[in-house]
Amino acid sequence: MFTIIQPENLAHTLIIEVVGRLDSDHAERLAEQAQAALRTGRVHLVFDLSGVSFINSAGLRALVQTIKGAQMSGGSLTLVNPSESVWRALQLVGLDSVLPVVYDAQWNLLHPGLTPVARQVCLLA
Repeated sequence: MFTIIQPENLAHTLIIEVVGRLDSDHAERLAEQAQAALRTGRVHLVFDLSGVSFINSAGLRALVQTIKGAQMSGGSLTLVNPSESVWRALQLVGLDSVLPVVYDAQWNLLHPGLTPVARQVCLLA
């Protein structure tokens, strides 16, 4: 099992694979998905950001709002394998030291160990 997701948290975890542009036109969709998950008890959120091609201040704001909401619910947010453009933006504004970021070359959404974990795709066109 990946160390990103603790076995005791499987039932309370949601992996969201984010694909596309996390910008002013689309950030709200991700924030809404995250808030819906928190309301249903999925308080440990994992965002796979390897498919994000662009992020701006609206996208960064959505990430900050999500981690605050998760922490207020007793949970967490982990960013997995952010693309180079996302990583640069996180560093530029200092969020790389605030948001938990994990690079894991073995990360695989289809891994059998992740079967019991709820998953969604947030497609941002």
